[in-house]
Amino acid sequence: MRTPRALQAFCIGAAAAMAPTKIRSATPKYAPMPAMLTSTIPGTWAHDTMSRRVVEDILEKVVYGDNRDAAWFSDAKPSLDSLRAEILSDAPLRPIEGAGEDVADWNALLAKYPGGTWLSAPWLVAEFYLYRRVAEATQWFREGNTRGEKSIEDVFSKSKAAGLASAQKTLEALAARTVDLVGDAKASAFFLSLALWGNRMDLSLWPADAGVASSSEAFDQVLASSSEQLLADDTEQVTQLLDKLRAEGGGTIDLVVDNAGFELCTDLLLADHLVGSGAATCVRFRVKHHPTFVSDALERDVDAHIAELAKGDGAAASVARRWKERRTKGEFVCVADTYWAMPYALWDVPETLYDHLRDSSDLIVVKGDANYRRALGDRPWPLDAPFAEVCSYAPAPLLCLRTLKAELGCGMAKQGTDRASSTDETWLTDGRWGVVHFAPAADE
Repeated sequence: MRTPRALQAFCIGAAAAMAPTKIRSATPKYAPMPAMLTSTIPGTWAHDTMSRRVVEDILEKVVYGDNRDAAWFSDAKPSLDSLRAEILSDAPLRPIEGAGEDVADWNALLAKYPGGTWLSAPWLVAEFYLYRRVAEATQWFREGNTRGEKSIEDVFSKSKAAGLASAQKTLEALAARTVDLVGDAKASAFFLSLALWGNRMDLSLWPADAGVASSSEAFDQVLASSSEQLLADDTEQVTQLLDKLRAEGGGTIDLVVDNAGFELCTDLLLADHLVGSGAATCVRFRVKHHPTFVSDALERDVDAHIAELAKGDGAAASVARRWKERRTKGEFVCVADTYWAMPYALWDVPETLYDHLRDSSDLIVVKGDANYRRALGDRPWPLDAPFAEVCSYAPAPLLCLRTLKAELGCGMAKQGTDRASSTDETWLTDGRWGVVHFAPAADE
């Protein structure tokens, strides 16, 4: 049952009355700080995204296309139609309305860009705003649904389910190959690379019938193949930290997840390894609190993926049942702070969240391109600017695993970027190139 309009009006007023969250801001050590990217320049990935892709590929193909026959869609369609018209006319970004714990924070953030339109406002802001407007239009936050705990429809659920279904054969092969590596401390580089590249890793280099004795050599070959596309690689610093945590009895690691589907499963494999090898006693999955970027994972997606994979009787099912046990024991925990679905630079953090991470986290692993853009404030730093100086603000050691899908980056040596640009004219946006970036905590 949809929320009556009178109750919506009450919710708008109540949300507006909430005070914005108090933000702790820092300044990256690297200077000068570039301006944030906007979507105003034709021919850029940002402009194509906000002028065409979000309408054709997101709204029309997915939001409309996957949900047109749903019972709730007719109620949501007028708001979705208005959203589509606003994007096509490059209208100003209006305040967020309706229910949700994040309304006051969103509107305080939007107030920083008065008159900002879908193209002239910072790209990161406009892109995250799109998904928050979809959540508003579909009344995601009705009936007390704050983080997906209620049985409220996810407009992207069909895409997520299709992504998992298409990956199950690969997951089965991967589970069979990694069964003896989950507890192996020497395999950390492999699981980090797997979480970075996902299904781009060439498992053909690792025969399915490879025995335990040859597995180490085989995954070394897979790693070597994957590293050819790395433009920055701080893996050694990360593995040293993980070894230190093992020596101390294991720590708490935060994993800021990105996509559902195959990628979420590789994140679960990484977390399985971190706990199984003694580097972590708990992995906290930082998930979204509303459907975002089509495939970004909610807590319900984590549990649904585990449940779906556990239905079978192969290697993937066995692994999934172990993940379910880790969820039950508190070794895998999902946390859906509103912060992770908002376009703040990662140096602007709610004070309570910053203190929480500073006091409890031994490593923050940031996955995906949108999260990486937040780590850089969505600003075009010099490509060779040191990552540790750009990301000098973190409350705990910071690891970014990112395949390049936007026209910005840092921490990449000129020799590597020259090689990439000479062989691939879309190297900054096509996801074929990656980085493993590490920065110590701000107080180290």
